[in-house]
Amino acid sequence: MGFLFSGVFWGIILILIGAAIIIRIVFNVNIPVLRIVFAVVLIYLGIRVLIGGPWTGSTKNSAVFQSSDMAITEDAREYNVIFGSSRIDATAKLTKENEKIEVNTIFGSSVLVISPDVPTIVKVGAAFSGVRMPDGNLVSFGDYTYKNKAFNKTAPYRVIKADVVFGSMTIMETAPREDSLESGPENKNSDTI
Repeated sequence: MGFLFSGVFWGIILILIGAAIIIRIVFNVNIPVLRIVFAVVLIYLGIRVLIGGPWTGSTKNSAVFQSSDMAITEDAREYNVIFGSSRIDATAKLTKENEKIEVNTIFGSSVLVISPDVPTIVKVGAAFSGVRMPDGNLVSFGDYTYKNKAFNKTAPYRVIKADVVFGSMTIMETAPREDSLESGPENKNSDTI
């Protein structure tokens, strides 16, 4: 709630009211500034309710009105991108059998990176959005399930539930960063005689 009582918020409101008065007098165009402000406050409060807890803009598993990079961890199972953008690294090795992760993108953009070596199933739910899958499919409405080549129903695997509403998500298969960093210097001079 601190933002609603900040000088920045009220400064913007006063500027908008002044601009609306000038536009109304000069151009004879009536802009309902108070209705728009009321709607923005309701949207802000709705986002706070969705996120829960204290809202500071970005945490290790949420990006709100910001851009951030996130990596999945054992202690967090839900990752949110709301009015922002994020790269979510889900290439880590499995920590437990059939672990479940939830990724939500609402009015934002995200890139979900999965490993081709970690058995993974991605269940996508899309509404008014664009979700580009590693197999080339594009999901705008409805549900889609993607299983990578390492997926085996009888072995442990990772389940990622990805919901995208009025946003975009790209799901990419890439090798984990740790492997590429470890093998990089060793193979750097492999062409020498």
